[in-house]
Amino acid sequence: MEYEIIDFHTHPYYDENDCICIHPTSIKRSPSEFLSDIKRAGVSKFCGSVITLNKKDENQSWWDIIKKLNDDALELKKLYGNAFIPGCTIHPDFVAESKREIDRFKANGINLIGELVWYIQGYNSYCSENMKEILDYASEQDMILSVHLTNNDDMDLLCESHPNLKIVCAHPCEGELFERHILRAKKNKNYYLDLSGGGIYRYGMTRRLIDEIGIDKILFGSDYPICNLQMYVDGVRNDHLLSNEEKRLILAENAKRILKI
Repeated sequence: MEYEIIDFHTHPYYDENDCICIHPTSIKRSPSEFLSDIKRAGVSKFCGSVITLNKKDENQSWWDIIKKLNDDALELKKLYGNAFIPGCTIHPDFVAESKREIDRFKANGINLIGELVWYIQGYNSYCSENMKEILDYASEQDMILSVHLTNNDDMDLLCESHPNLKIVCAHPCEGELFERHILRAKKNKNYYLDLSGGGIYRYGMTRRLIDEIGIDKILFGSDYPICNLQMYVDGVRNDHLLSNEEKRLILAENAKRILKI
């Protein structure tokens, strides 16, 4: 059976130096070849933020870096067209600037923030007073927030502080983190999970997520080019524990619903 596939979690790059693949010399992918990989895997649309692992120069501010990442994301939107839904990057040290970036992305028809990756961008909580102000504004603008987990208590507070903000957390992981994801999703109607990083590799993980938190809260994500995109596509598409309808919802329909596409 053929399925439409929307990858909710990728990290494209306009500058090849910002490719975050762990083995970049092995793949040698330009931005155009990035799209070829996406299409080869059967993905029709992909979402995500541009991030960089390059160290901040002492003469730079974080906003210099973040503004460039957002500029690159919008340039990639021009390159990739309707296949790409870029995620806006924000930062708690720059409240007014972050709100302006949300407005800029909204003006371009984009309603996605993130994935935010706090540990490479100089902060450690989504619940500071500054970030709360930014995310209150994001909620008013009907944005969707994609985040990398900080810690369990911080994520619980994030959901409780912004009940009308749709929050999609990446990397379900396993053990205690996995169990807390389940509890958080049960408690908070605004909390979703994408399958990237650690959502399919343990046998029965996806099946259990469906049974515990409901099919409507699970989105397909790969974290490409960090992770092997084709493996994630096949890991859902060929999972005999899932029905065809469950696969259809995970692979595209849930993302289309919350992104309003």
